[in-house]
Amino acid sequence: MAIDTEDHTVLSNIALAIARAASEYGCDGTALLADAGIDPDDAQEPDSRISVVAHQRLWRLAIDRTDNPCLAIKVGEALPPGAVHGLGLGWLASDTLKSALERLVRFQRLVSTNADIQLTEMNDCYELIGQPRRTPKTFEPASADALMVLTLRLCRLALSKSVSPREVHLAHNPRTCLGAYEAYFGCTVISNAPRYALVFNKALMEQILPGANPLLARINDDAVRDYLARYELADFATQVRRLLIETLTESGSDQAAIARELNVSVRQLQRELQERGLTFKTLVEEVRHELAISYLAEKQKSIGEITYLLGYTEPANFGRSFKKWTGQTPAAFRASA
Repeated sequence: MAIDTEDHTVLSNIALAIARAASEYGCDGTALLADAGIDPDDAQEPDSRISVVAHQRLWRLAIDRTDNPCLAIKVGEALPPGAVHGLGLGWLASDTLKSALERLVRFQRLVSTNADIQLTEMNDCYELIGQPRRTPKTFEPASADALMVLTLRLCRLALSKSVSPREVHLAHNPRTCLGAYEAYFGCTVISNAPRYALVFNKALMEQILPGANPLLARINDDAVRDYLARYELADFATQVRRLLIETLTESGSDQAAIARELNVSVRQLQRELQERGLTFKTLVEEVRHELAISYLAEKQKSIGEITYLLGYTEPANFGRSFKKWTGQTPAAFRASA
């Protein structure tokens, strides 16, 4: 598992869209979320977030169980504007598609803290360029493809169904999906490009939108800023999770050791978490749960090794905890993964 991406997060609404899209192929969306290590009830909470690692795992499971490598189109189309908070609604109220894309660049952390998106002006076009800040070891390209589909869908909702880019660049080879992608985007799709990009004609991007409403756009911008401010407040918990991941093997769930790493007292650590509706114990359980599912699904480590990596002293203790989380023993979960 790519530990260095564990502290990055994605809006849980995207996970819900993946589950809904998979359910149309006969999959159990709730089970899909749970098997990816995502609590279905927590994901339903407005403005909640999931880790990038869980998001990538969900994509792989969804594509595998639906047997549809082109699922990114379905997922991108399944996301309503409101699913990306005030960003989507502000997009529709933007003056131009250019200002809408500038909103995406400005508020990209809302969608994913792991996204690095830039808008570049050329002589006769604009290039919306994106790439992951940190690439997970098992990166699923469909996650990037779906964001590009969503971007174009919002452009079409804001202006016209006929909106299409000049070119689409993918930093991978979609193979069997190339035809479907070209049909959806309405242009040439270049595979194995250096980066992901949507290239739009400048005249199209600077055209005044029929739904332009500066006041409404500003209200939604403020809503996004408020959300991001609340999220930044929650970053203390993210730091605790990251340190737990790094230290479970050496010090288990040593609260004092985590407090020292953060340069706070144990009492202050407890108080900071309490203000966010959390406890140290629940964070330890969440981190162990997610890591356990990831390690078992990868099938590269023995259950004894996983016990050690999660800071348990005995496999029996790990087994009891895992059964409480999932209703299965570690061995049964691995066999069914």
